[in-house]
Amino acid sequence: MAGRPKIYDETAILDKAVEVFWEKGYANATADDLLHAMGIGKGSFYFAFKGGKEELFRKSMERVVELNFKAIRDALTTCADPVQFIKDFFLSLTGNESPVGNKGCYFGNALIQVSADDAGLKMIAAKYLHLLEEIFTEAVQKGKDLGLLQTQEPAAALGTYLVNLWNGINVTRRMEPDQRKLADLVRMNLKILD
Repeated sequence: MAGRPKIYDETAILDKAVEVFWEKGYANATADDLLHAMGIGKGSFYFAFKGGKEELFRKSMERVVELNFKAIRDALTTCADPVQFIKDFFLSLTGNESPVGNKGCYFGNALIQVSADDAGLKMIAAKYLHLLEEIFTEAVQKGKDLGLLQTQEPAAALGTYLVNLWNGINVTRRMEPDQRKLADLVRMNLKILD
């Protein structure tokens, strides 16, 4: 027997779960919140996610990486000026059209919101932030190789610096509504890439 057929699109329900987790956080997202947003019943949920909410959150983190980090890496790989791309990317976080909005970083939020009892989820979130750091490091190295950066700072140190800026701006954006101040802050932090 092949089991019950799927009557839903797994990527569509994962996208709905991402919205709930991003809005409410892992701990505050209830099963009812998730089931309602995903539009599936308990039976279908546990059939698809045998590990329950924890498995769903793991898969939601994979989905965020698939949707966002791959696009960033692809854009950086094909662009002529990775340094300018990084600057534009960070400045985009300060405006109304920010890809993150006021919700913060999915993985940064997880590191803060997931309890110590769920250390495995924290480790996964940290792993994905390290992946973002790796993407920034590759972009910086490409900028150095193209002669676009004169700094003597190692690419890896700048990658760490940029992931720290990513985490910081995602928190600061929540407390500072003045987009001009945020943009000035980002520009000041990005002077290291001049």
